Amino acid sequence: MIKLIIFDLWRTLIPATIDFTHLFSLVKKSGIEIHEFVVKYEDAVQKKKYNNFEELRKDFFAYFKQTNNQILEEELYEIYHNRYDKIYYYPETENTLKKLKEKGYKLALMSNTESLRKNDLEKKLKLKRYFDFLGYSFEMGAIKPDKKTFETVLSHFDVLPEEVLMVGDSIRSDVGGAQSMNFHNCLVERDNIDKKYHPNIKPEFKITKLDEIFRVLGEIK
Repeated sequence: MIKLIIFDLWRTLIPATIDFTHLFSLVKKSGIEIHEFVVKYEDAVQKKKYNNFEELRKDFFAYFKQTNNQILEEELYEIYHNRYDKIYYYPETENTLKKLKEKGYKLALMSNTESLRKNDLEKKLKLKRYFDFLGYSFEMGAIKPDKKTFETVLSHFDVLPEEVLMVGDSIRSDVGGAQSMNFHNCLVERDNIDKKYHPNIKPEFKITKLDEIFRVLGEIK
């Protein structure tokens, strides 16, 4: 029986607000593909807290060995100053979260994300209204699918691995990470940019909208 449901954030509960394909084109890194760039991006700027945009920009430029790339710098500025003004829940998200809370499930958020404007993110989405624990990569010092992230969230709840369901859009980060912990797992197929790159990771369940999770929970029972 499932007691705890862990949700990814971007492209699971809310749309993505970074155009990674465009960002990748500005970096102009040869020898890697877009899905590899996303992984490197997460490693570059989502594992530590930043006090301001300039700190993040320096880390990003150093990680990707960029110098004097004015267009890239302008794009980063646009992302981190306007990104959170564009966020909104998918239409079915809030009602689904409310129903899950009413049914007695514990809910946790686990997100690879940047530290900038964390308070704005929480306030706009009213995350503390729905979630019993908020787990951010920049606070845990690791990004999914690192076991440290899953273990950190699990340590806040008195549940067994088989009583946990991980829900997210990434086969690598969410499904693969959950399987390494022996969690139940569910892939949200909205806009999955890495699904074709990990053919050996097979999701236990698949949904296209969040409110289909009730069918999944019924099947697990």
